[in-house]
Amino acid sequence: MNTSLSIAKVQTTTNFRLLTVPTIPGLPGIDNANHLLANQEITLPPEVVNGLLHQGTKAVLASSSKVGKTWILLDLALSVATGSCFLGRQTQGGKVLFLNFELPRAFIKSRLEVIMDHRQITQADDFNFWNLRGKTADFEALIANIIKSTQGKGYSLIILDPIYKAMNGKSENSAAGVGALCNQLERLAEKTGACILFSHHFPKGNPKKKAALDRLSGSGVYTRDADSVILLTEHAEPHCYTVEMVLRNFPQQSSFVVQWDYPVMVQREDLDPEDVVIEELEDEDDHGLLNILEFRPHTTSEWEIKALALGLSRSTFFRVKRKLLDNGYVTFDFKTKLWSILKVTRGEAAATGDTTDTGETGETAEG
Repeated sequence: MNTSLSIAKVQTTTNFRLLTVPTIPGLPGIDNANHLLANQEITLPPEVVNGLLHQGTKAVLASSSKVGKTWILLDLALSVATGSCFLGRQTQGGKVLFLNFELPRAFIKSRLEVIMDHRQITQADDFNFWNLRGKTADFEALIANIIKSTQGKGYSLIILDPIYKAMNGKSENSAAGVGALCNQLERLAEKTGACILFSHHFPKGNPKKKAALDRLSGSGVYTRDADSVILLTEHAEPHCYTVEMVLRNFPQQSSFVVQWDYPVMVQREDLDPEDVVIEELEDEDDHGLLNILEFRPHTTSEWEIKALALGLSRSTFFRVKRKLLDNGYVTFDFKTKLWSILKVTRGEAAATGDTTDTGETGETAEG
């Protein structure tokens, strides 16, 4: 049966409707590349901390809980407010607003006194606080009030500590919820011209087994949205932390180590940033799998054959291999297809092995 329709039939039975394009207020025009390059009025915003933070951008400082993020942020804020150095980096003096969502007013005052006394700073005219513990019920309304109080006041840095308080019962795992929060922070940066820096935390577990941008608790929007990401991961040396930076608008910088020396962090140039804490194996030993890799790297097949020779079943081999990978004991090189020891014990580097965390799960690597 012929089911084709004539062109005339289609034309008489098909209706086409053109939709009206909605108008978006404030939408900028399209830039021509030559005109853009010739416009001398377009310049980079001032730096707040050299090589790390620009005004008008967003940044996040993250670590495991109870590392001392508030102490670090207070030290940073004081450094910017006084134009002094922070962890070896020069700051450009400017006004700072610290939005304290967590500590009672008396405790934030006490910490500031301790840090200023330690650093022998007697005045901090450009350092302001807004103590907002328990006042984050409507974050959009709060942002509107912050903008009203700060717009045109010349702030170069606004700190929100900690950001989870702004979620107000909403799930930090929700991309939509976190995205809405980040849009409010974008609005704050745009209206005030300040760098917006907030603190966040890692989830429980070993953060080093995850890629840097995947270590923050909750939705990945937190890190994808930020222009500067500063991460503190526990180092093998007690009270020390490896500082890693992921920077959108600056050249990438080498990691370094800091040590908690109450009431501030200080640099430890003598320590290796790669020497991070590795969690110990739980509930079972390695069944001799690490000994196999002790003298040279192996392919998955070679490693499995030797494991079976030790009396392990194939399922046990793959289960323990995955546990070794997840806990940072071994690494897989995708170029050579070889497994090697990463770190056997806390603070102890093995003779072989790539120190780069691949982030794969053991079953996705070769075999």
